[in-house]
Parts: sequence; structure tokens; C-alpha cells
Amino acid sequence: MGPKHVAKAGLFSSDPWSRRAQDLEESLTRLGIDTIQVIPWKVTRKGSTNSHEIKMNDVDLSLLDLLIVLDLGANDIGTFFNRVGLLSALTEMGVNVINSVSSILLMRNKAETMRRLVSAGLPVPETLITESIDDAAAFVGEHFPCVLKPITGFGGLGVQLIERDFDLEHIHDYLKFHSQMFGKGAYILQEYVKSPGYDIRSLVMDGQTIATMQRVGGEGIATNIHRGGVPRKNTLDVADLSIRAAKSVKGRLVGVDIIPDVDGELWVLELNATPGWAGLQQVTEFSISERIADQLARI
Repeated sequence: MGPKHVAKAGLFSSDPWSRRAQDLEESLTRLGIDTIQVIPWKVTRKGSTNSHEIKMNDVDLSLLDLLIVLDLGANDIGTFFNRVGLLSALTEMGVNVINSVSSILLMRNKAETMRRLVSAGLPVPETLITESIDDAAAFVGEHFPCVLKPITGFGGLGVQLIERDFDLEHIHDYLKFHSQMFGKGAYILQEYVKSPGYDIRSLVMDGQTIATMQRVGGEGIATNIHRGGVPRKNTLDVADLSIRAAKSVKGRLVGVDIIPDVDGELWVLELNATPGWAGLQQVTEFSISERIADQLARI
């Protein structure tokens, strides 16, 4: 039996007016796919002994063939669990959800992502994951300067480079403050990789690296495009490394962040289950949205 053609698709996003959501909707529609924007805060779920329905504006979402998760858009715990439950229920009803709930949850947890990367034998900087402020402080002392990350989050929020002597001298206070703001009781500390001034974002779709770019500069240590990073064409071969990284978390559509060190070695830093491609599109000659739509048109 050949692949099934997608007739109805949904784009799950808290920002359906974003360029990414609009471009992907247009690309899917051009392929003859009935496409709707699924706004999570407008979805209702009703259940009783013999029935379970999930609707948005009276549209039965269980009839979708495909649902692409562009963002969860959930910062508080109640909203997060509601949306994860919604995606899980639709999966159970036969909707092909991309990325899968398990893959999304894995990539939202930086500690678990790190474990998967290590298990796959991929190059990652030395990393400590702990709830102990004393052990975290000791790691900083041994690896100063080093990078401090929240255990969950995206967009570079909460990623700090500990490099000032003042912060090292007051490291317990520094770690306490970071935990209150971002970490919620757990620390990820990572050896600082000195780069030549840029990192690399790679976009992987179904085991193929479809686009890459270098991101130069940015605000602080984060070079994310929406935090000031400037995209330029990438000249380094990161295709195989990117594919292996995406495979380690069983992701179909994955953003892979890679950093070269000053000696030319490549290190995997982050994986993103809901990657954007605005910066990538600026240095890519074909339409990334059309490429993704073409790939997902058959399931």
C-alpha cells in the first residue's frame, strides 16, 4: 500500500498570524490540502462515558489527517499540561501529530535531551545537571568561565555566561537568583565552548538536513535570530551531525544548534522541537515552507 495523501491539516500555534504559520498554510493549501490554523486557547474538549470530542469553532479536530505543532505557547504549568494532553488525545484519535508528544516533551527538557545526545555518541560539551547548589558552584569553580542554562525553556531565555570574577566570588547568590528566575530548582552547567563568533542552526526534516545557516553576534551568549543574531550562509558540513542529533530524539522536524570551537571541532548544544526558520529563509534560495509542506503532504 502506498502513502496516504493528506486531505486535512492543522497548524497548532498560539500565533497563527506569524509569517511561519501563514507561509506554511499557503504552501499546504497550494497542494490541495484543506488547512486550518488551530489556536490552542480556542480548543474545547468534552468527554463523557461514551464520547470524547475535541473541537475548535465547531470543527472536529479528530478528523484532521495531520497536525503540525509550530509552538506550544504554554509558559504556566496548567496550560502546558492541557496542551500536551490535547495533542496526546488527538494522537490517540488517529491524527498524525508532528512532532510527536514524546519527542516534544523530550526536547523541552534540556537534561533529557543531553542524555539522548550523549547516549548517541554525539559531541557535547562537558555538562553537569544537578539540584545541589554546592555541586553547581564547584563545577563553576573548576570550569570558569562556563554556561548556565535553565532545565527547560527556549529562545535562549535564561542562558547565562558566568565570566565575571564578581559572579564567581558570589556564585551561591548568583545560582540562587538564576534558579528563582529560570531554573526552578535544577541547574544545567556546561563547559564554555569558545567559538569563532558564530554558531550554526540546522533544520532537519525526516532524516534530511534541508537548510543550514550561521548566526553571528546577538544579545549576550544567545545568538537566536529574535535576540539579535544575524544570519549568513553556512559553509561548514553539519548535515550528518544534524541528522544524527534529530534521530537521537526521534524528531521529524527538528532545529539543531551546533557550535564550532576555535580549533574547528563541532559541538551539539541544543535541539528544538518547534523550530522557526525566518533566519534560515533569508539565506536559503528555495521556500522552506514549501519544502516542508511537500514532505508532509503524504503520510
